[in-house]
Amino acid sequence: MSSERPVASGGADPPTGSRPRRDLRVVARDRRVWVILGVVAASLACCCASAAGALLALAAGLFTAG
Repeated sequence: MSSERPVASGGADPPTGSRPRRDLRVVARDRRVWVILGVVAASLACCCASAAGALLALAAGLFTAG
């Protein structure tokens, strides 16, 4: 018996082609990944800050009106 994985039939394990799967360390070295993560983090921070500011403004308006 060999220790290799058996070949799956019926598309259970689709072939990856000639390119092997990239390691997480290799992906982390790619600058595009960090740029995408930075853009997502910045937009999330801006959205959360604007939502918090709107809630504070509403609360301040309610307290001054009441």
